[in-house]
Order: sequence, then structure tokens, then C-alpha cells
Amino acid sequence: FEISALHVKLDRAHKFPITFFTKLRDVEGKPCAFPLLSNLFASRRLCALALESSVERAGLDYDARSQELKTPVVVGRAEAPVKQIVKKGDEVNLYDFPVPLPYHMEGGRTILGSVITTVDNHEGNVYNCAYQTLRLLGPRKVTVGLGEGTHNWERYRERVANTGEGLPAIAWMGHHPAACMGALTRVPIDVDEYLVIGGALGEPFRLTPSETWGEKFLVPADAEIVIEGIIPPKERGRHGLRADFARYYSPETLRPVMEVQAITHRRDAIYHDIHLGGRDQDHLGGIPLEGSLYRAVKQSVPTVKNVHLPSSGCSRFHAYVQIKKTAAGQGREAIVAALGVDRRVKHVVVVDEDINIFDDAEVLWAVATRSRWDRDMIVIPNLICTTRDPTAYAGSPGDLSYHAYTVAKGGIDATMPAPPEPFEIRIKVPEEVMNRVQLQDYVSNDLLSKIPLDA
Repeated sequence: FEISALHVKLDRAHKFPITFFTKLRDVEGKPCAFPLLSNLFASRRLCALALESSVERAGLDYDARSQELKTPVVVGRAEAPVKQIVKKGDEVNLYDFPVPLPYHMEGGRTILGSVITTVDNHEGNVYNCAYQTLRLLGPRKVTVGLGEGTHNWERYRERVANTGEGLPAIAWMGHHPAACMGALTRVPIDVDEYLVIGGALGEPFRLTPSETWGEKFLVPADAEIVIEGIIPPKERGRHGLRADFARYYSPETLRPVMEVQAITHRRDAIYHDIHLGGRDQDHLGGIPLEGSLYRAVKQSVPTVKNVHLPSSGCSRFHAYVQIKKTAAGQGREAIVAALGVDRRVKHVVVVDEDINIFDDAEVLWAVATRSRWDRDMIVIPNLICTTRDPTAYAGSPGDLSYHAYTVAKGGIDATMPAPPEPFEIRIKVPEEVMNRVQLQDYVSNDLLSKIPLDA
């Protein structure tokens, strides 16, 4: 629990550095050869740096990158850092890794930084990638967090139904932050996500043949660690209580298992862990989703300026949409468009272009002073949502045959009326004076550094 304790204290102090741990023990309590890196995505500023972007434009620039698909480059094993160490068969031991227990009721050790990847070989090789957890059952066996309805789940279901055979899969860990975010891009199931990751990187994704299937299944050449395995058709295992993005525990479920065939890694591999329930997990999933929301809203409201998924909503449940309002009804159009992008999005707040959507206080000020809820609030009952929304329920009241999880969703139009209808004028200091006055000219940097952060 010590790693999570440090991250929680850093979060509460509003400090979001990348953390690197070297004095660790493995799952069996022995000194561990792998250092652990976490909090890679906790700072939005550093996420923007990885995308050669800014805090405000990170989601938009990420989306633009991921739309420019780049064909991967295949390199030989000798050129692939992830092939520097190769372990097969009885050499494989997942207990060698420093898999932590993050929170007090965890049902077991879970590998969190794993990008589960499958391939459809029917019409060319089409790869699908998603962050899905691995719960350790033994040194060569795990359960895989394949959620029903996800692309990897559909691949597994089709493979079992059509052939009765197990599904080949890999889990890769550790890469350039843009590649990691690329694994979470929302695209149709028939789009090769290795091409999307290349777009996010801004250069072709380097691949190399796997140990188990050779060129039929290519793996990321520059990853830190690759785990190769087979997900058999019928076996299930306990995917026990585990922390999730909503800051609650996911209930214990039965999930498919994976039998590990091989592990390859860099000579000095770093184990990439994700800090659950904090900014690390928020930004990793939220920044890729912001671009998808922006694109969807822009189709309905061409004057949309930006979109933000704040950590106050776990970067999934709340969406702030900034528009330049030119006509009545645009706020409502933006709300409806945003709610249709991802089932996790639950509340949408639409604001004017003078509101900083990266500041919760400004957004709430707009709600307080620019919205009238008898006119500006939309509530839509019984929309499908994520099972991880603790307010969701299975089925409609009184309908025991319907088991989809639903919840009421909606939004608030916190925009001023469109011109020429009048509205109160917001106070502001003249821009030329704001540009001229610099804090350090009036208060020394030494004194400024001693004034504590105050949320």
C-alpha cells in the first residue's frame, strides 16, 4: 500500500510528478530486479509535452494526431529492445514483477499498466488495443479484464463461437506516453489500432514478430515488457475486488483466463504501473476522449472552441464544453451531441468562450450566474451507462428481464443568450494592464514560493 499512499498524499498536495521506485520486492517478497514507474500521466502539463501541445489543446491536438494513420514499421528481433531478454515455458514467472496492492480491500495482485492486444487475421492483420487489467492467479496464469461489449471481448467471443479455440493475446507495458494514449483511441473495430498509435506518436509504430506466433502476431518493438498468452475458450477465474476509475471498488466477477506462453523485455526494463483513482488514470483515459467529444460536438455546433473532461468527474462522467454562442439552442445541441459519444459521459456543462473550462471554479460560477434550471437543464432518463457508475441500476424498474445498466443523464446550458439579446457585463481588468503587471515586480519570487497552495 505504500506506493499508493505516497500518490494519494501527492494528489492531495496538488503535486503531480512522475514517480520512480527502485527498492522494491516482487510478489513473493524477494528483492525485485524491476524498478517501478508510475504517475506518468498525472500532470496534464507533461501529457501535453509528450504530444508537443499545450494544457488547453492537448485533447484537440491528440485527436488530430490520431486521425493521421501511419503504417507500422516491422523490425527484426535483433533491432527490438523488447527482445533483449526472452523467457519461455517454465522460465516464465509473473511473480518476478513488483505488482503492488494499491488499496485496502483489493482482492489480489493486479497488473494495471497492461495494454491487451488481439489481432484479426481474416482480412489482413487488424490489431485492437485497450488497457485491461490482469489479475495474477499463478506464475503463468492470469484473469483478463475483458469487459463485455469491448472490441477485445468481441474478438474472443467470435473466436470461440467460430472455431472453439482459444484467442491469442499479448499484454504490452511501458512505451512513449503518446503510444499509451493511442491505445485508448475510440475507433471502429475494423480499424487497425497499430496505425492509430503511429498517428498519436507522430511516427510509425515499430513492431517485431512475437515469440509464440511469429509474424502472424506482431508486438511493439520498443515496449518495456511484452507478455504473450492464450485465452482458452471456457475457463474462467475470479477477477476479484479491484479499484477503478470512479474511486470505488469494482465487484468481483468471473473473467476469462490467459495462459502465459512467453515474456520478453528490455535488459533494464521498467515496470509501468498506473495510479488508480487519481490524475494518472484520469488523464490517460480522459485526454484521448476529449478529442472524440470535440469532433462530435463540432458536427452539431461548428463554433465549439474546446472540450474538457475534469478530474472532478473522474475525467469520464463530467464534460465541460466551451462554445462561441451565435444562436439560441446551441447549448442544448452541444449537450445532446456530447452525451452520445461515450456511455460514461453523464453530465455536460456548456459555457461561453470567456469561461476557462480547465478551472472548476469558473465553470461553477457560470452555472451559478448564467443558468436558470427551469429553462436550461436537460435530464434524459434511462440511458445506457458504464457499470462502474455507482448510481446506475440494472434494467428498468419492475422489468427483471432487462439487464443493461442505465442512469439518468443530462446537462446544463450555462451560456449567456446569443446576441443581440442583452445580458449583464462581466467585470474585467483592461487587457493592457493585465499584460503589464507581473507578480514578480511586486512580490519577490522567494516570498511567492513560501505562500502555500490553497484550493
